[in-house]
Amino acid sequence: MDLNLTRLRRFLSVYHNKSFTRAADELGVTHSALTKSLQQLEQELGIEVFDRTTRVVSPTEAGHRLALRGAELLAFAGQVSEDISSGARHIRMIAGPAVIEASLASALAMFHKAHPDVRVTAETMPPDLAFARLRRREVELLLYHSNLIGTLPDRQSFRITQIIDEPYVAVLHADHPVLQTDCSPETLLQQQWAIPGYDPLYRSAIPVEMEERYRRASFPHYRILSLSTCLSLAAEGSLITLLPEPYVRAQPAARDLVILPMPLADGARYSISAIGLANVPQDPLVNALIGMISTQGRQG
Repeated sequence: MDLNLTRLRRFLSVYHNKSFTRAADELGVTHSALTKSLQQLEQELGIEVFDRTTRVVSPTEAGHRLALRGAELLAFAGQVSEDISSGARHIRMIAGPAVIEASLASALAMFHKAHPDVRVTAETMPPDLAFARLRRREVELLLYHSNLIGTLPDRQSFRITQIIDEPYVAVLHADHPVLQTDCSPETLLQQQWAIPGYDPLYRSAIPVEMEERYRRASFPHYRILSLSTCLSLAAEGSLITLLPEPYVRAQPAARDLVILPMPLADGARYSISAIGLANVPQDPLVNALIGMISTQGRQG
């Protein structure tokens, strides 16, 4: 069976507008042409997508399923069309902001040297939205902290490969008063911290007793989705930040700062996983990019 994409697009317009009239206006077609398209779609599929027994536009259960998978199909078809018309491959990825800032520059430079004609788009967004876009095949690759993997309800749907595993370090000004103490985890936890990330999904992976200790200490004082901003705040002297060690060692701004080994007791590391769909054949170009990110991570 060949699914007609124009008819599918018209079905989705009716589905989202909940109205044949509004959908016809949106698409710029007549009401009769829209109705005929949906009848032909139902004939193709051998199912009814809307319930004809009601006065309102009401999708059937099959219609709801088609809307979910149909949106994925149209998104994928759009990407194929764009890639063909542009004459170049286009790899689309979504990553956590810390990953983009700490781990992509060198790897992307290496990838561009090896594959100069391949286009790459890297953007960031909350993990739940990123996973939805991956499921719809709007992107080929996600790069997120491995702690998030345990929160996925359908982990078996994804191909997950840990590619970076580095220690975190605390970074603070040489004049910070906490350096006059024993710098124990409990003492450090009472200080004011600027943490990149630390969103609810990440927190849900932390042991409950540890998360409760963090909550009682009002940790962190600042949550900022930028490693460089957190480092700048530490350089100003009032806040402590927690960053991946190789990133810190590479920053000129950190040369006059104090760097302490992972000071908190939860044992967290900067652990990044590459995530793709399990039921999609592996792409050699995407695998090459993943390998370069992993190599740069090991080199720090």
